[in-house]
Amino acid sequence: MKISPNVVAQHRAVTYKLMLKNTANIESIEVLSRGDYYHKDRLDYNIENSRILFTYAMPYKGEFVVKVNFTYKESKTVCLYCLDEAMIQLRPLKGDLHMHSICSDGKTTPFAMALASLGAGMDFMSVTDHDHYGGSLQAIKKVNDNGIDLLVLAGEEVSVGGKKDMSIALGNGHILSIHANRSIEDQRKDTETYEAELQDIAEALKEDHIDKNIDPAHYAKNIWVINKIREAEGISILAHPNWVYRDGKYHLHQAFYKEMLKTSQLDGVEVFGEEKIKEHNNMTHLTALQTKNRHKYLAPFANSDAHDSDHEVGDRFTILFVKEKSASSIIEAIKEGLTCAVFKREHYEHQFIGKDELAQYVYFLIKEYYPRHSSLKSRLAKLYLDQLINGEQFDRKIQIVRERLENHTNSFFQY
Repeated sequence: MKISPNVVAQHRAVTYKLMLKNTANIESIEVLSRGDYYHKDRLDYNIENSRILFTYAMPYKGEFVVKVNFTYKESKTVCLYCLDEAMIQLRPLKGDLHMHSICSDGKTTPFAMALASLGAGMDFMSVTDHDHYGGSLQAIKKVNDNGIDLLVLAGEEVSVGGKKDMSIALGNGHILSIHANRSIEDQRKDTETYEAELQDIAEALKEDHIDKNIDPAHYAKNIWVINKIREAEGISILAHPNWVYRDGKYHLHQAFYKEMLKTSQLDGVEVFGEEKIKEHNNMTHLTALQTKNRHKYLAPFANSDAHDSDHEVGDRFTILFVKEKSASSIIEAIKEGLTCAVFKREHYEHQFIGKDELAQYVYFLIKEYYPRHSSLKSRLAKLYLDQLINGEQFDRKIQIVRERLENHTNSFFQY
């Protein structure tokens, strides 16, 4: 049993089409709210060409169930979701903003990582090589040159303590630079200017009376990176803040972490990261989300931190809500905190971290929208790969899949 549309606006009368193979012996049709235990309405409906038509205005935000009751067999149900007028204008995009290629310590090319992301159902992604901006530009060029249906953003994972100190980081950690118009690492090559800017930042930090456990000269490196990302019109996402590295210590000094959250200079925080190394990143939301109403809400992210095309791509991802599929809309959504981090689990419920209403909505989308979406994206990736390997053109097949994707989205969401 299917229904269209699946996502609608609150208080807006909508005519629904309910597709059912056998419409005989229907006793009644009801709509129930999952959020309001007592809400249940009996619907008036018509049947035309095996389609059940009814009009209804959802009175509450959240998930609803349409229940078809039969005279001689068990009832059937289908789910709907109701949004306010602001959210109904936005569409979900699925993406991963942290992965590596052969341009740093990855095992495959930037383009291979892009195709792997598409195969895992992503709408957007970024190659974020360690202190290397060029890998992401290679991915962008190859994706555009081959007409791949994937939005790729420029990226770089900046080792705040310095490139030679990529892993140890001396407690400074790593920060993802996304959609910046230039490399952050390249700006450190002018060491004289870099050191002078660090000194200016450190002096300003002393006047700001930062935590007494923080060495301003050391912490200034974090602020320098964040400042340079902002100057390059990018966004800064704190990578794996609770990664346990050498000698059982956190890779990032926790006093630095708390100070960055407190001063609200970051745009986001990675709350789910790579699982094959020791990380405690699902603790991150305890701090990140506490900043709401105190300082600034920092967008939560789940990223794969993949180092190979078959290395956990798709196991963690972020769903954000945009006005259109463009880099500028993605950046706007991040700045507005319209993201939900998802940790995919095969045999258990997925984990979700985000604002309550967003997390509930994403939970619905993962159940109802994304299975079909991801299947079609995976099919697209295979067609593109076959086309590249065999040197043949599959334009018609690709167009058919893209049309199916568009039709799936158009029928699912009320415009």
